[in-house]
Amino acid sequence: MKKLISIVIPAYNEESVLGELKTRLQDMMKTCPDYDFEVIIVENGSVDATFSKLVAIHHEDPRFKIVQLSRNFGCDGGITAGLSYARGDAAVIMNADLQDPPELIPRFIREWENGYEIIYGVIQKREGVGVMRRVLSRLAYMIIFKLSNHMIPENASDFRLVDRKVYTIINSMKEKNIFLRGLVVWTGFKQLGIPFERQPRFAGESKADFRTVWNTAMNGIFSFSYFPLKIATVMGFVFSTLTFIMALVEIYLYLAFGREVPGFTTLMLVILFCFGMIFLMFGIMGTYIERIYDEVKQRPNYIVNSEIGFGQAPRQ
Repeated sequence: MKKLISIVIPAYNEESVLGELKTRLQDMMKTCPDYDFEVIIVENGSVDATFSKLVAIHHEDPRFKIVQLSRNFGCDGGITAGLSYARGDAAVIMNADLQDPPELIPRFIREWENGYEIIYGVIQKREGVGVMRRVLSRLAYMIIFKLSNHMIPENASDFRLVDRKVYTIINSMKEKNIFLRGLVVWTGFKQLGIPFERQPRFAGESKADFRTVWNTAMNGIFSFSYFPLKIATVMGFVFSTLTFIMALVEIYLYLAFGREVPGFTTLMLVILFCFGMIFLMFGIMGTYIERIYDEVKQRPNYIVNSEIGFGQAPRQ
């Protein structure tokens, strides 16, 4: 009996890409005749013709299945929805824009058969991306890598293959602020990174604007590091020490030279700086409290509007 590989793809306003995506996935599947495939495309609240084109693709090739969400739940929300429908012995996660080359999937499968349970793509080069975006992305990866105690590899993309036991564990997690590439690594299973050059998107516009990249970076930092909270303790210790030293200096100057404390401007600047630090710490603590509040509300990470091509209910 052939092993089944599930391919999970979130798609948001990708009508101009779907035809090429279907062709390249079909060509890739032909090169792996020893495996069966299902392609689960999650229509993530698109406002163009993405859903109607997906329906047409499903009628042409039933291996392509559709999960339509009620609105856009973000990339990780779309992936989580797709993984809940996966039935494969392994699942491949990729984006619809073809920046993640389907031709690399057979290599993922070979490494999976060699005993690796998580195989992820490591971005070596980003084609068609501006200098500022490359710098910001590299900086975000570096910060997350450092603050997560080197748990999340630098330049690791969402393009990856995970064994069934890995995505089953992911499906069992009910976190609301999901940083999927971090959760997958956190499971601790045997993993391997495969370098690849990320190509420009095949067509359409990138959804990864500055705000999206920023939110992703912040989600990664606050999901897998307590370092921002520790800043408050460090800053409190530093300022307390400086204040004590300055007080000793002023006492000495007064006793030795009769000098009284001058410097209204200096005093105001110190007070404003300290208040700025205090509100910064409040902001950091508020971010963690916000995430706790999201978890307590227990709202779902996605809402399914319709599904096409599934003969059974999704795994919970």
